[in-house]
This record gives sequence, C-alpha cells and structure tokens, in this order.
Amino acid sequence: MTVLNCDVKNCYFNKSSKCCKDGIQIGGTDATIMDATYCEDFREKTNSMTNTVEHCNCGPETKMDVKCDAVHCTYNDNCMCHAKEITIDGNGATHQSQTECCSFECTC
Repeated sequence: MTVLNCDVKNCYFNKSSKCCKDGIQIGGTDATIMDATYCEDFREKTNSMTNTVEHCNCGPETKMDVKCDAVHCTYNDNCMCHAKEITIDGNGATHQSQTECCSFECTC
C-alpha cells in the first residue's frame, strides 16, 4: 500500500491532506511527464458540499491501494503503484485533468 498525500484541498474526498476513499486511480496511459497524469477520482468540492466529508464517518486514509494507468512510470507494476509515498497536486482544480501525480517518474 502507498502513503497518499493530497494537496488538492478543494477535492470532495480531501480531509486533512489525506483521502477519504479506500483507493484511487491515476490516469495518464501515455504519460511521459508528470503533467500528463491525473487523479481519476477527483471531484470538485462545491459550496453545497463544503462540510460533507468533514461530517461523514470516514477517516482520511493514510495508506491505500493506488491503481495506475501511467504505464511509463517507474512505480507502476501491473497497473498498481508501488511507490512508498505519492503526492497528488492541483489545488484549485475544477476538473480531474488539472490534478497530477507529483511522484511520477518516467521509465523512458
């Protein structure tokens, strides 16, 4: 399992810079640079959802399974991330394409 740090403060699933999902999916099948990766599970937190995650019973997960479509990433093994720790960036994102996996390292 991977330690996930999330700097996307306006994501619906972000709580204390951690994720309230049991796992996430990183997209970017043809990515050769970090900017071409993204969190497929990103959902923008709107004003009407502001306190939803804070009041649910889910705790932010510190370690989780990270599925990964970025086949050119050093940490990708059979579409699973095997990095000890990753960071998702994209604060202020309104769409998943505005997020990225900062831990991406190209094998090329």
